[in-house]
Amino acid sequence: MSLHYEWTLSLRLRPDVPQAFVGELRYHLGLADRVPAEATLDYPEPALAAGGSDELAGGSIASLVRQQHGSRPVTWGLFARTFVLDDAMYELIQIVPQWLAPWSLTQGWVGFAREELGLDPWLNLYTANGHAYAATPGQQPQALGSGSPPFTATQTTEPWPRPKAGN
Repeated sequence: MSLHYEWTLSLRLRPDVPQAFVGELRYHLGLADRVPAEATLDYPEPALAAGGSDELAGGSIASLVRQQHGSRPVTWGLFARTFVLDDAMYELIQIVPQWLAPWSLTQGWVGFAREELGLDPWLNLYTANGHAYAATPGQQPQALGSGSPPFTATQTTEPWPRPKAGN
């Protein structure tokens, strides 16, 4: 019998995120029918789609919202909460955070995974300076990809770029 996991991600994407990436993200959230021709995430189906199951209290959700706060540049807010089988979970943890990290405006904690009947997260996910990290609760985040510097963030931030002159 397989374990099931709740996987939740919440982050804001940088203002300079390419539209092609946004289009591919829409597909992986289940918000578009087809993967774009020049996809960059090597996964055979929508990786973060909410699906039609009701296993999670409150249900699964996938959201990508265009946001603009005051005179700050336009960004995209991403929120996904989905139910994943253990075999897929281990693969997705290795590829999706690394795929999102280069475009994450959010620096620090961006999500978690927990076993369906567990009270506490099994794994916390982080991004910092374009790199993805993961840690079990209470442990120091470790890089998910090779060549990543040690994780040093002490809080979650969104280092907004300065508005252009005249805005």
